[in-house]
Amino acid sequence: MFKYNYYCFLLLTIFNCIYCLNAIAINSKQQQNQTLDLSDSFIHICGGLDGISILSDCYYYNIHTNQWQSIQSMSTPRDDFNMISYDSKLYAIGGYNGNYLNSVETYDTKTSQWKSIASMNIIRHYHDVTVLDNTIYVCGGEYGNVVFKSCEYYFKAIDEWHFVTAMATERRGLALVAHEGYLYAIGGDNANEYLNTMERYDTVSQQWQPMANMKYTRSYFAAVSYLDKIYVCGGFGNSDWKSCETYDPQTNQWTPIASMLSERASLKLIAFDDKLYALGGRTIDDHILDTVEMYDYKSKQWLPTTSLPKHIKQFGASVITKL
Repeated sequence: MFKYNYYCFLLLTIFNCIYCLNAIAINSKQQQNQTLDLSDSFIHICGGLDGISILSDCYYYNIHTNQWQSIQSMSTPRDDFNMISYDSKLYAIGGYNGNYLNSVETYDTKTSQWKSIASMNIIRHYHDVTVLDNTIYVCGGEYGNVVFKSCEYYFKAIDEWHFVTAMATERRGLALVAHEGYLYAIGGDNANEYLNTMERYDTVSQQWQPMANMKYTRSYFAAVSYLDKIYVCGGFGNSDWKSCETYDPQTNQWTPIASMLSERASLKLIAFDDKLYALGGRTIDDHILDTVEMYDYKSKQWLPTTSLPKHIKQFGASVITKL
């Protein structure tokens, strides 16, 4: 009897192990199926200035097909504005179209339509936007020759904008970057001088704290969170408009990296598919660019790649993934 029970126990144990292994395999396969496919991610650009007109045009670029395609234009032409992606939507915020704007519109990839949402509390251009903890933040900018240090966030649930603690420094042409749980307000100018200063906002304490200065002063430049660092490139200031540097929050230090191939201000910097893309902008002699270059993290070099559909500066750009 004991021998019989032992064999039954052994068979039951083997059966349970096989069942568990199958369950793990099925769960692993389901998790793999839930992983986002980069073929459904696209770089979007909207608006800006082509040297003649303020634009409302929008396009998306699929790096896997190497093609730009147009989508519905914004309802409002926008220059000197900024755009961010959040929850499968694009948000075009503020700017200038002959009048200075506090209006906001959002593009839904599911309906392929733009619609207006609540306007910001104040008119802003030359500001910047980012997303931190599922919340859209806007900081700085200018209106009526007044440079702002104010910041506000979008309360999506009730379609309202609310102010948060203002930065310590007035900034226009700044970069606002969300990185590892903090907001970083970087560079810009205050209408009197270009800045290399940076401050960091803690959403828990609701306070701004000064951090390490960049190597160069920069305004109307571009910045992005990429891997475990913040990357900045180009812009007006005391660099050659090609220079780039990285910030490491672990050491609170800035380090120069390879310069871009072209001098660029009023450009956009996009992190996508383990690479950086520097898009458009203008040169020192105000030649408006349609070129794009790519920074390969492994080779640590900038390489020429595709062109934009137009020569543009002061436009909006963001990556959005269709879920």
